Amino acid sequence: MQEAPKTIGSVASFVDAVSELRRKWRRKWESGNDAEWIPWFRGEGDCDKTSRLCPVLYRPRRAMEDLLHEEQELRLEFRRCGGQLVSERQPVDKWEWYFLMRHYGVPTRLLDWTDGCLVALYFAVANHDSRKPPDAAVYMLDPWWLNEEVFSHLQVSENERPEGVALSDWPQAQPYLPNELDSENLGPILPLAIDPSHLSRRVAAQRSRFTIFGQNRNGLINLSEKANAKIYRFRIRAATRRTIETDLRTCGISESTIFPDLEGFGRELHAIWKRRIN
Repeated sequence: MQEAPKTIGSVASFVDAVSELRRKWRRKWESGNDAEWIPWFRGEGDCDKTSRLCPVLYRPRRAMEDLLHEEQELRLEFRRCGGQLVSERQPVDKWEWYFLMRHYGVPTRLLDWTDGCLVALYFAVANHDSRKPPDAAVYMLDPWWLNEEVFSHLQVSENERPEGVALSDWPQAQPYLPNELDSENLGPILPLAIDPSHLSRRVAAQRSRFTIFGQNRNGLINLSEKANAKIYRFRIRAATRRTIETDLRTCGISESTIFPDLEGFGRELHAIWKRRIN
């Protein structure tokens, strides 16, 4: 995986590095229909953890059929009991239920991304109580490149291949989310970049995007080793995490803006209290 030559130590240096890479990546799409092209970002609190770029469902080292069976049971239970707890509009199809599951912490094959680099930076540096926190990481992904890799395996001519980020009603997306009782028969191998419906304020506030994984639990890590890979890692120095979090609050990025509900506001007040007593 490509990595920034220098460790990030401030919000300003991070934005500069992202802007430079964004301009470089964009050149590939400048001659085509690039109006909707934008890179994605993901923040992780431990730069060197073994489960990096892996969805929660796939982190246990268990057989794939067992993990897919567990997901099937979770999907059925979430849909059976979750409707009474939805405070905003009800999901209208299996995809919206699935996106909502991930946003409320249920293990799925979805890996969270955002098209806001400062949102990802916040997720990387915030909410770590350890006195010796590890270096954090922000990953930057070209989702069009990812789907170009996925669609290159379709048995169609190059002119017939779709381009860009998938939507849940695309035919190419359907094999990634079989119906609940058939979800153990997962076909695709590589992860797909897909846009969610903005069915909740959390999804919109976090500028959420997703990759949905197929059978390869290390799909993104494996793809990142390719010579043309457009997955990049920024290492965030542990010693600067608190300062960066403070600077992000100055930029309007905080717990209550990332989670625009009473739960997020309560966590923000709790964090303020902890800073004061420490």
